[in-house]
Amino acid sequence: MTGKHIEVCSLQDTFSHTRYFLNLRTKSTPATYRRLLLFRINKPSAAPVTNSPSQHDQAESSNSPSPVSDSALTEFYCMEETCPHLGAPLSHAELEIDDIENTRTIATGLSTCTYNVKVEGTGSDATVWVESPPNEGDHAWEVVEFRGVSEEFADPPPLSLQSLELHDHETTHAPSQKHAELPEELPKTLLEFAHLILATSDPVVKCSLTREAVVRMRAGKLRSIRPSLAEVKRVRADVGLLDEPPREQVAVPPGRTGKRGKGGSEKSRILMLHALANIEQYAIDLAWDIIARFAEFEVDGERLPVDFFLDWAKVAEDEAKHYSLLSKRLVEMGSYFGAHTVHAGLWESASDTAESLLSRIAIIHLVAEARGVDMNPLTMAKLRAAEDAESTRILEIIHADEITHVTTGHRWFSWICHKRGLDPVQQFRLEVSNNFHGDLKGPFNVEDRAKAGLTPDFYTDLRGHHQRREDRQAAYAHGGGKSGGDEHLHPRLT
Repeated sequence: MTGKHIEVCSLQDTFSHTRYFLNLRTKSTPATYRRLLLFRINKPSAAPVTNSPSQHDQAESSNSPSPVSDSALTEFYCMEETCPHLGAPLSHAELEIDDIENTRTIATGLSTCTYNVKVEGTGSDATVWVESPPNEGDHAWEVVEFRGVSEEFADPPPLSLQSLELHDHETTHAPSQKHAELPEELPKTLLEFAHLILATSDPVVKCSLTREAVVRMRAGKLRSIRPSLAEVKRVRADVGLLDEPPREQVAVPPGRTGKRGKGGSEKSRILMLHALANIEQYAIDLAWDIIARFAEFEVDGERLPVDFFLDWAKVAEDEAKHYSLLSKRLVEMGSYFGAHTVHAGLWESASDTAESLLSRIAIIHLVAEARGVDMNPLTMAKLRAAEDAESTRILEIIHADEITHVTTGHRWFSWICHKRGLDPVQQFRLEVSNNFHGDLKGPFNVEDRAKAGLTPDFYTDLRGHHQRREDRQAAYAHGGGKSGGDEHLHPRLT
């Protein structure tokens, strides 16, 4: 920190995109989060330089302005990610920035919170600093996320005759790869989209609807992002809340999906990626379910802010991207999603936490998704050992996104705890004790958990005492599971 500015990145880090998400977190308990946008604009006299984009930047549009190497020829602007007047995201909005430092006004005429940006140093040592947003207690900020505003959805290739092993009964009935056909009349609000997506069984259509919802949300084409209480009542009267989203795959109880091996053979890797695709399909629904199920949630009369809905819609978009990438990879390897059995252990745990937002966030996003952050590096090591570079690349993308999803869970768990005067660490441990079954076991990815806000005091020496419903517990026992909730909750571990 220098004065009232915080170092957010090196100047070279800004050369791949023209807009960046900037997620800040206070170094306090409970933590406070602030999401900003950083804009880079080249001055007319700037001479472009050539940079090799990283794997996370390859989705950037080819017509984006080229960056420049001289900080004197580059201008930066920073503002809140969400317009405080409309409650709408600005990340993908078409904005013309007109002398923002002097007028603090966007060309549309809407005043918004903006922050001064400065560049210190020269050449490869140059760094970008942003004015520190105010916060209660004047705590120091840390940067927990800095990424370009761009996304990638993979389009599965068509199946070829060579990709089908007709002697393998598990792959002889592969469905044709089709483009998703969306309904002619699409929802007008984010809540309506959430309910429609949850009721959609086809994962390809589910992904397309998710992307359409987020695109419309960012373009300001939805009538509402945070629903009114009247809208919540109307939508629930029309369609209700689903006990479980419909599926087209054959589901079996947790523990009975069979062994997936260690990734040494192609068949083993297919089983591994198929299990991951199943997780991502449920993760899409879980992100939309938290929007639909807790739309009217209040803390002492205060409703959830619009940022809550924006954050979980972004998580849903990421999960749809992950499913799309994995589904495409399965086809490339001669299989397809649905070729093997799946289980709904993740959704069963969501059902157990359907009555409490704190419990839902704790178990699904700070236990299950954090467990994915633990296991991804181990899975990637197996894929590298098998020299499966493409599958490894996909897992690298998924892993980077999942750290931000745990961050999102930590943000809103901390927000609710702050509003209720609760200690987030102690409340998390209480939620796990009451709603999780078995030990919270390692190995833990301590470094990446810390990036997401989960310090060891959250999860060290922690055991859940929750007893599942009899039928579920019997099915799990029949499958031979003895180590508690990890395997039941997160298929990566079996």
